[in-house]
Amino acid sequence: MFEPETTAADVLTDAALGAIAGVAATAAMGPLTTYLSKTQPEPAARQEKEVNKKLGAPPTVKVAEKAAAAVGTSVPPHRRSLACNVVHYGLGTFWGAALGALSARWRPLPPGAGVALGILLWMSMDEAALPALGLSAKPRETRARGLAAHVVYGVVLDRSLAVLRGALGR
Repeated sequence: MFEPETTAADVLTDAALGAIAGVAATAAMGPLTTYLSKTQPEPAARQEKEVNKKLGAPPTVKVAEKAAAAVGTSVPPHRRSLACNVVHYGLGTFWGAALGALSARWRPLPPGAGVALGILLWMSMDEAALPALGLSAKPRETRARGLAAHVVYGVVLDRSLAVLRGALGR
């Protein structure tokens, strides 16, 4: 269970491994999301386009714009795609690092801890926080796609972290 003799170096090392795993897990979400977007029924695609048009930008871009505004600047239109990726990968990396840091103290992590984290992120961010803040309004048809992408994030996070920790004998 919990390792009482964990040092700060252990936590930082495992957080760094988790951050790397978080990048890999975030990258894995993209191809699945793209595939599911292309294969969704036409009415769902139309409804999603209407919602995106109404909001003006994807939620990750809106988060980047709000963060930029908070420090007195803005995101130039030609940097919106970059801002989207920075927010998306930033969150994925952060949560990977958090799970990695936890893995330094809780050995072994329970099976599926990354998947549970992915589902928790989907529920708390995609389904609760972003809509509540007016940053997204996902049509019902896209919810399964978001859940599937976050489950993939969790699976890749679990496996990547296990491989990285194993490579270092952790």
